[in-house]
Amino acid sequence: MPMKTRETRRDAFTLIELLVVISIIALLVGILLPALGAARKSAQSAVCLGHQRSTGQGMAVYASNNDDWLAGPATSGRFINAVGNIRETSSGPTQNMDWVSPTLGDSLGLPTDPAKRIESILSNELKCPSNNEIYDKVFVGFGSLPNDLPYASYSAVLGFQFHNSTEVGAGGQFAGNLTSQARGTIDSPRGYAPRLDRVGPPSNKIWASEGNRYWENDELSYNGLPRQIQGGNFMEYGPAMEWRAGPFEYNTDGTPTSDSERLGFRHNLGLNVVYFDGHGESMKASEAFPGAANFTLETYEPWFPTGSGVGPNGSIGTLR
Repeated sequence: MPMKTRETRRDAFTLIELLVVISIIALLVGILLPALGAARKSAQSAVCLGHQRSTGQGMAVYASNNDDWLAGPATSGRFINAVGNIRETSSGPTQNMDWVSPTLGDSLGLPTDPAKRIESILSNELKCPSNNEIYDKVFVGFGSLPNDLPYASYSAVLGFQFHNSTEVGAGGQFAGNLTSQARGTIDSPRGYAPRLDRVGPPSNKIWASEGNRYWENDELSYNGLPRQIQGGNFMEYGPAMEWRAGPFEYNTDGTPTSDSERLGFRHNLGLNVVYFDGHGESMKASEAFPGAANFTLETYEPWFPTGSGVGPNGSIGTLR
């Protein structure tokens, strides 16, 4: 009786087939990784923009409950200005410039202990997911703060907090990347006060943006003094001005420095801002400061009250 033959089965790949599969996988990974990275960055920016909108909502509620006054050194921080003490409540500012605690402290359930409140604000409640910076040290005060305290993600715009003159240009408080015409001052309108009804068109004026102060000599330091003069850890003039020890600095061609990319322009050479009407936007570095060659009066408009004069005695013009 003839024997039946069986077909031979092959259970293994050849080396060539295995190399082809590995090559295809490597190719797919190379194609997909940039897309996944871009999607991740977009998601981080969206979360950050959500945080910004929350700060705008908190500002609006505070202003509604306080006759249009804005949280800041002239209002919620006056107690610290007067006596230097910090109230141990969720809404008590940790510095006279702290606008986060007065506007969002109760709704976020922030700790009553000032040091823990600062840690919660910076580490959890209002941390941009693209912000990977850590303070190198606590400059003074608040010795109970942790050593790995995250760098503050957001700042309220300081130009809306005072009735004063702000120097610009070489030799002043800001670096000299502006045109020679712009060197001088930005003067707040006569009788200006930090009130929501005085800032100007709410949809054109920025309440808060990314970036924070105290970056200097390759160190980020948290300044723990309760009373601050120039923004402290909670306020900044914004990228239209190169504020000393601030997060916004430009190369001579108007592009941000590598430090500014990390500290202020964290989202693909852009930053998120929230306006006084509560809407948030992503702004490119070139929009925030177009460089000296393309400087216009409109560069300053989102960052200072309507009616502010630019240049010595308003010689350049008046902000809308």
